[in-house]
Amino acid sequence: MVTKRYTAPTFWPINVKENKYVVSAMPGPHKKDACMPLVIVLRNVLKHAETMKEAKSILNSGVVRVNGRVRKERGFPVGLMDVIEVDGEFHRIVPSKHGLNLYATNAEDGKVRLAKIVNKHDIGKNRVQISLHDGTNMLMEKNDYKTSDVLAIEAEKVKHHVKFDKGVNAVVTGGNNAGLAGKIHSIDRKLKTVVLAANGKEVIVPIKYVFVLGHDKHLVNIGE
Repeated sequence: MVTKRYTAPTFWPINVKENKYVVSAMPGPHKKDACMPLVIVLRNVLKHAETMKEAKSILNSGVVRVNGRVRKERGFPVGLMDVIEVDGEFHRIVPSKHGLNLYATNAEDGKVRLAKIVNKHDIGKNRVQISLHDGTNMLMEKNDYKTSDVLAIEAEKVKHHVKFDKGVNAVVTGGNNAGLAGKIHSIDRKLKTVVLAANGKEVIVPIKYVFVLGHDKHLVNIGE
């Protein structure tokens, strides 16, 4: 699938005047305006290939993994907090003021993916289904997980649970303050906003753009 270059998200590192069309992101775990096709990451961001043909060859070789799974589809959508491994090199997709960016990390850090809870359903028999921002779902016993909490997942098991609460480290994932990291000063659930203390000032951010990262320190490296 392809799309016209001028309609692509502005954070895609492509020249809109180079060609009329560019590979579009497949339907998948992330919204179209909040992801990049895997082949664009390989060719235009990481510079592992100079041409589309070379990038497709790399994908077909099976050395590219997203969150631990081999991906060969050139349009596979990668987005917020996804971990991309290319032949032993690890990068995490993090928010920035320009949209999304890749941050180089190590193998130990790359084992962990962070996922924000966007929904929770009681399915009976003391079981719940947790829906995560990256399109995945988890079935588990009833727990105190709530919407906007973040789970640190390793080998498909929850290793840490970060509650969406005051005093917790967080990063802004969208809007005018995208990429800003700080601590949650207060939460107004009625207005659905958060006051984030960062860089010596306080900013008001919609809850939907707040991604908690840890209590005393960030659970993963995001370039801060």
